[in-house]
Amino acid sequence: MRSQRRPVRAREGHKRPMTSIFVDWEPGDEAAAARIAASILPHREEFIAYLFDATARGVPDLVRDHDQRTLLYASIAENTVVFIASLQDGGDPSVAPAPPGALAFAKELARKDVSLSALLRAYRIGQARFTALCLDSASESEDIDDLTALRIVVGKLAAFIDHICEEVARAYEAERERWISSRSGLTQHLVRRLLDGTAEDVTEAQKALAYDLSGTHMAIDISVPPPGPGESDSLEQARQLIESISPHNSTISIPTGESCLCVWISFDQVPVGFVEQLRETVGSSVMPMQVVVGLPVPGTRGFQKTYQQASRLRSLAASAMPKPPKVLTYNDIAPIAMLADDIGDVKAFVAEVLGALAVDTVRSEELRETLRIYLRCHRSLAATAELMSLHRNTVRYRIHQIIEEFGHVIDRTDHYSLISALEICRWYGRGVLDSPGPANPE
Repeated sequence: MRSQRRPVRAREGHKRPMTSIFVDWEPGDEAAAARIAASILPHREEFIAYLFDATARGVPDLVRDHDQRTLLYASIAENTVVFIASLQDGGDPSVAPAPPGALAFAKELARKDVSLSALLRAYRIGQARFTALCLDSASESEDIDDLTALRIVVGKLAAFIDHICEEVARAYEAERERWISSRSGLTQHLVRRLLDGTAEDVTEAQKALAYDLSGTHMAIDISVPPPGPGESDSLEQARQLIESISPHNSTISIPTGESCLCVWISFDQVPVGFVEQLRETVGSSVMPMQVVVGLPVPGTRGFQKTYQQASRLRSLAASAMPKPPKVLTYNDIAPIAMLADDIGDVKAFVAEVLGALAVDTVRSEELRETLRIYLRCHRSLAATAELMSLHRNTVRYRIHQIIEEFGHVIDRTDHYSLISALEICRWYGRGVLDSPGPANPE
């Protein structure tokens, strides 16, 4: 039976080394907290992934694009590592500098016009989930025999969250003030207001942006590799290349990531063959760029819709296996892009259709991609070999392997479901695949 220790009282003439508004603790109490830290440490990475998923579901504004998802995960990971370390070594978590990842994420949200309240809600979610983890660990451990450990951990966690929220809020506000004060920041601010529907006066926004919002809009999102030391700004060069395709139309652009930029073009009427010209221009350029293109949609609502489509494509382009072509339009993969956001349901569908072929290995990827192209080419070996730049015998051998090992999968599945599952794997990549077993790492 667990014993409950009485509240710690200050001993006469003794000065506590660490005291917080949330909790104070005596020398020796750190050992109790360290016992819980030791019990949860083996589950740290699992908890980080779990908290990321919970936060993404609870505050979707924090994961609008690939960069935000990456930074959110880094922020959660660094905060978790720092706090568990403070439990292990007995440090005061309310005085340590905020982790760099947490500050970087706050600044990114400020530049993307995501509200500070959304960020702070994420920390409240983290506090609740970590508290639950500690309670579960204490209830399952025979070594934690009183409430001292829980009292210290919960108090330290409250002090840590309070401290980190203050730090990230200051970083957010400073970055937002700097961002809005610049011309590019003002442009981004107005564009974000148009995108989320909170622009108070669309006519005034149109004047300030010098962009025709009454036309038909096409969003073109550009991604380039980060420039190395001494290299020129290839993102700006890519923007100029895209705008040169239609020099007489109104355009506007804002950064959508560290090495990404979205360009809107406003048309009275989209010229016939514009997308083909875009493919040719980008395809013939020596710049290492990848471009995704939303559908042309009219009006202010169209300004939002075409951007949403381009953003969806950018996310899929980032996860695609193999890599996407240099130009990818919404029409190219509309059925895949329109799938529900519940990745769990999508993954379950893929596993049900493909079975053992839905495994994240190099060999499985080769076989899936060969089968996908083979079916698209109406089971023509010659056409498949040409499209994949492979020898015909290589294609024949892979198809033979697929039939030998996975023929039952193909035979029992209708053509549409099989094609759909293969296309999902091609664009969602590892997000819908099973991890390989220990005996099948490759």
